[in-house]
Amino acid sequence: MPIANWRSFALGGALLALAATPAVAQQHKVEQVVATTSFAFLPVYVAEHMGYFREEGVDLKTITAATAQAGLAMVAAGEADYYLSTPAAGARSAAQGAPLVNCGAIMTQNPTNIVVSAEVAKKHNLTDVKSLSPKQRIALLKGLRLAAHTAGSSPDQALRFMLRRSGMNPESDVQILPIVGNAILAALAQGRIDGFAYSSPLADTAVARHGAKVLLSFADGSFEPLAGMLSITMVCNRNWVDKETDAAAAALRAIWRAMKLMQSDPARARAAAKKAFPKLEDAIFDMAFETNRKAFPDSPAITRAQMEATIDYHHQTGGAPIKVKVEDTFNNAGVERAAKTLK
Repeated sequence: MPIANWRSFALGGALLALAATPAVAQQHKVEQVVATTSFAFLPVYVAEHMGYFREEGVDLKTITAATAQAGLAMVAAGEADYYLSTPAAGARSAAQGAPLVNCGAIMTQNPTNIVVSAEVAKKHNLTDVKSLSPKQRIALLKGLRLAAHTAGSSPDQALRFMLRRSGMNPESDVQILPIVGNAILAALAQGRIDGFAYSSPLADTAVARHGAKVLLSFADGSFEPLAGMLSITMVCNRNWVDKETDAAAAALRAIWRAMKLMQSDPARARAAAKKAFPKLEDAIFDMAFETNRKAFPDSPAITRAQMEATIDYHHQTGGAPIKVKVEDTFNNAGVERAAKTLK
């Protein structure tokens, strides 16, 4: 075949191949900030390790901030697009004039677990915790020594709120001790505490390694006063959501798909999320995944009622007053754009 014909043949073949290739999603560079690795971020891990961000055209970069304040400052300065944090942090920042807004719901239950030692479980014959009402379970805490991270921390706030709402005095009916992280497990093993309030995987580790019992898991919504509480959101740069809505929508679409997978095919979602916790024992990871799986919504949309409840809880647990219009604390523009093209 003459050279000219070869060139024509090659060009024609290339054009046919290009026409047969699916359109590549528009590429968006997105930078997310986190302060830690957490089971509260499970949909993000599922989206990442299932390849959903890539499929949605998101070139995702994760930055680890030293503190919550540093993470919020990065997003406010436009050095990153969103920070995985509490909605109260976003609302407080907005009230202080920062260009921040909650733009996507990640977790819609409180992640705290109330755990008691094997000795306490044996004393009360807690073979089937669910046979007792939440009120009956909470009553068993009277007189116990309970760890709850540091004063004012999320576990401490949730524990005190639960006790007050159940008619108990957190200052006199129990002894709340400020013990941090893995030191809680050592204290439990040594009998220096009778239980604790904490999220996964610490609670699940106590069950697997020390025979502890989860008395109450807020993640399943069984403690009615905290049921449905918006706990983790994407705290976003407002300009990013308003001016780069397609990028925000692409990231939200990936996370939304992960949320759906967690409910429709938990096994696949669990296998993907496990890659974010390579050093965690399979048994503990599986327990923690199942404990938290139902704490994530069907949609990342944020409602006004959720934000009102979030701000009210912040005030009830001793937080500094947040004086801001509720409508200025959240923005669903990215979610609404994502919904139009969700697979």
